[in-house]
Amino acid sequence: MGEVFLAFDRSTQQTVALKVVRDESRLPGDDEALRQEALIARSVGHPNVCRVHDLAPSPWGPVLVMEHINGQTLHTHIRRKKAHGGYKADEFRKIASEVCGGLAAIHAQGLVHGDLKPGNVMVTEDRAIILDFGFAQERARAASRRPGAPPDGGTPNYMAPERLRSGGASVEDDLYALALTLWEMWTCRVPEPGYKPRAKPMRQQIMFDVPASLSIDEVKQIFNGLAPDPEMRPSARHLRFFNPVQLTTSPMQVPRARLNAGPPLGRGHQTSFHPDVQAMLVTYATNTPEIVGEIFPLERPELSLGRQSSQDICLPEATVSGHHAVLRWQSGSWELEDVGSTNGTYADHDYERKKKLTIIHGGEGQVGECRIKLVSFKPQSKHHKRAQDYLSKRDGLTGLLIKEHLVKAITNECAFAEWYEAPMQVARYELRGPNRQVSDRPTILEMLALRRAADRVIELTELANTSLLPVVAGRTGPLKFVVSMVGPSLEESRHVVEQVVSQVRGLLPDTIELVATLVKWEPGKSAKSLLE
Repeated sequence: MGEVFLAFDRSTQQTVALKVVRDESRLPGDDEALRQEALIARSVGHPNVCRVHDLAPSPWGPVLVMEHINGQTLHTHIRRKKAHGGYKADEFRKIASEVCGGLAAIHAQGLVHGDLKPGNVMVTEDRAIILDFGFAQERARAASRRPGAPPDGGTPNYMAPERLRSGGASVEDDLYALALTLWEMWTCRVPEPGYKPRAKPMRQQIMFDVPASLSIDEVKQIFNGLAPDPEMRPSARHLRFFNPVQLTTSPMQVPRARLNAGPPLGRGHQTSFHPDVQAMLVTYATNTPEIVGEIFPLERPELSLGRQSSQDICLPEATVSGHHAVLRWQSGSWELEDVGSTNGTYADHDYERKKKLTIIHGGEGQVGECRIKLVSFKPQSKHHKRAQDYLSKRDGLTGLLIKEHLVKAITNECAFAEWYEAPMQVARYELRGPNRQVSDRPTILEMLALRRAADRVIELTELANTSLLPVVAGRTGPLKFVVSMVGPSLEESRHVVEQVVSQVRGLLPDTIELVATLVKWEPGKSAKSLLE
């Protein structure tokens, strides 16, 4: 598409690279595309993204003035490593983590690379640097995604299945290209357009034994990045490559999906009340799940809350009293005062009914069997839509995946276990209380216990397995949930489950018991059979 020249900038006294579009490759709008690349690139300041200094006129059209990188493309680097037996694990980790960091910086600006591949990554003595983003995106923009559209603006060898089918560039397509780039570092082979590395076991395709020295979580990240379903691909900012046993002595901070409460309040909004700055988001309702995701702006410093339509915040949930509570603003937080409700008001991670409850930014409370969260965004805003998306896939009481998305995630876990030829177990947890003999409907006490138990079980499981990735966990019944473990043997998994149960039991009320069973996955066994 272009030619790149080494030049010397006399004003700054440094060498630079000049990029010019070749005449035979020039398309209508390419001059504007170069200008867009300059603007876009200058908005991304990251050591693993090539810096763009300027866009200068010339007799041959606009010239892009870029950082001169003294190195070689990753494509060349891979060929040279192949001649010497492939990459060592730590060499792979370094390049992988730096390319992920650069792509995450691009995506953080709301941008798409559009043509990520080893030829667009430079490797120097001390870092890996992503090149040439923006131009491919601008070209691809002309052909918006539609069935049968040509895959313009990129390299078909590194395109996701949906882009090969329908054209257009996207963040998810970048993630697939990233995974294929890392896959090429494993295999030292350029993938054919439409090649599916997940179609047969990994060990039949890997030329050099790099993955054997990586943790199972590091391998799974690439497997998930190659998922045919774009929703299953992890974001670049959550991809990490390092050996936690050697490089850390503190518990892992796993990038688990959470419900974002929006930006924190500034000092001005904490000292005096401003209407509509904060709102209450409904995250869970037993009897009226259709109100989950609704948001109620806090328009006055004192508001009534209840089931009656005359209340300022009307929650049409059967277990909320007609006039349940009063909300009062207090220096950026809100006090929730119960006014004699039937089913009570509860704090997060507490089992006692509360007369008064303070909810800070991002905090939650429970009225009857309805949970509310204090947020700082408006209805239909970007943050609100993200919250609704989160609550469409996860149970708002526990944060666990709902059944439909759990089956999809466990199916992916089974596919990885088969591809990697690794053991896999599913731990099934259940809370049992005196009410179980009478009704399947959980009491409020059992709901609160389930929330606390699920959160702690997941945290302890990730800690015991030294996870880089969040465990796959989901709710399968009123007081039941499951946790998947890929990698540990059956005996190791049994030990983890026993330790988890013994620690979590002490957090539960005396009347409620936590029990667990372990189910071993075998090739050909479906996700549903593991859950039921």
